[in-house]
Amino acid sequence: MAMCSTTFPFVFYDLLEQSLPFYNMLKRQIRKIRGPQQPPLSDPPLPVPANKNILVWVGDELLPRNSAKVSVFDSVVQGGDAVWEGLRIYDGKVFKLDEHLDRLFDSAKAMAFSNVPTRDWIKDAIFKTLIANGMFNNAHIRLTLTRGKKVTSGMSPAFNLYGCALIVLAEWKPPVYDNSHGIKLVTATTRRNSPNSIDSKIHHNNLINNILAKIEGNLAQAEDAIMLDKDGFVSETNATNIALREQL
Repeated sequence: MAMCSTTFPFVFYDLLEQSLPFYNMLKRQIRKIRGPQQPPLSDPPLPVPANKNILVWVGDELLPRNSAKVSVFDSVVQGGDAVWEGLRIYDGKVFKLDEHLDRLFDSAKAMAFSNVPTRDWIKDAIFKTLIANGMFNNAHIRLTLTRGKKVTSGMSPAFNLYGCALIVLAEWKPPVYDNSHGIKLVTATTRRNSPNSIDSKIHHNNLINNILAKIEGNLAQAEDAIMLDKDGFVSETNATNIALREQL
């Protein structure tokens, strides 16, 4: 039996792209009405249920959690090529915002990002995200600046011709550690990157070493894993800095 196919008329491509979110929403509703053919996987419980309905800044707009996505051509998908900062919100203020943005821009410069948004534009995106979510305390922001979308897949930054993409992911997050009783730590066998190989001052999204160390910590049922440098000296944990305070 002969099969016939029709080439998609690309004159309608922009219309298709704009219509897809609405189409997918309708398709989900129809599935609910008809009933599933097989039991779907249930959504796992969230650590903080209130985060189910958050709005996330992606690119230049706020989107609902389930619609917040980046292109498959974005550099963060291909090689994890992005820089990031973790921000905490206390009593209506972003803790050391300018210092974090300084490091974000330093990292972007070290990675030769082009068309980087301005400081004021990034601040505006942060504040709009917090206000839209009503987050003024006990919140955390994962601020990510990707190298942006590529015109074709590949490693070379020469393919990144669209400019950087900003992601402001704000969530309700209570303190991670129980400081009243201390926490359990283990020393990971995975070492911190040597400055001779990769400068750890660059806050890059590709955190393979840290993830491997965290896996070791999870297997040992510890809250975090201490990472040593190449010479065996204490560097940091997989997720936080280490500071010593003299007890008087």
